[in-house]
Formats: sequence, structure tokens, C-alpha cells
Amino acid sequence: MSSPALAVAALDFSAAHACDIQLRFSDTDQMGHINNAAYAMFLETARLDLTASLGLPELKVVLARLELDYRREVKLGQRVQILTVVTHLGTSSWSYASRLLADGAVALEARSVQVQVGPDMRPQPLGPALRSALATYLASPVLSSAVTGGAR
Repeated sequence: MSSPALAVAALDFSAAHACDIQLRFSDTDQMGHINNAAYAMFLETARLDLTASLGLPELKVVLARLELDYRREVKLGQRVQILTVVTHLGTSSWSYASRLLADGAVALEARSVQVQVGPDMRPQPLGPALRSALATYLASPVLSSAVTGGAR
């Protein structure tokens, strides 16, 4: 299991889940680049796409933490893809690291913590099936100095 404290750039994204993002004019701000608030929605789309790809569309989850590190601006018309890996599996929570690529270049790095909750909205332990499914995208540290990765 990877440490949740590993920097996003230190993770191997070669087996990451990939999600293409369709940029819209409404995602831009008056400076002509993608507004910072749009990135949280893009990451949510990627997280939902990842859980759906694992056959977990009905998973009840609360987002407990979201960290964004902006690396370069993104403009309307660029090809945007989000690569996501699992970095930690806890008792009732797990962590993702994500990398947003714009035309293949890293434009944003993000970390999030999700908590599985029950009908009462209280944390619920991760069962063996969920743990096994999420382990599909469990990341390892990069073995070389390369920080770009492919997608599954």
C-alpha cells in the first residue's frame, strides 16, 4: 500500500484510470483560461467515471478532502484528460491522486480523500469487494525520474 503522503509527481501513473474531459465555454473565466472552480467538477467527473468502471456506481461516498496544485493554465480547445490512481486504502476511506493533462502536459495535480458512508451518513468500513476493486488502480512510487504516464 502506498503512503498517502507521497507527492503526486512521485507516483507511477502508467496504469492509471483515464477520463477524457469535454471543456465548455462556461468553464472559462474573463482571462480566457479555465476557471479554478471548474477543476473540482472535472475531478468529480473522473472519480465517478473510475468507480463506474469498477462496477461501483451505487457507492455512497462523501468527499472529505480535496487539494489542487495548479501547474499551468488550460484554455478552451485543449484536449484534457484526467489520470487517477488510488494511493491509500484505510478503514472507511481511500485516497486518490490525480493528474490533469492538457494536450499531454501536466496542468494540475490533485489529491482527494473519500469516505464510504452508510444510510445514516456515518463512516462505513470498506468491504473486501470494494477494497479489491479499488486496488485495481493502487499506485506505486515511480521507479525512474519520468513523471508522465500512460493510461489504462
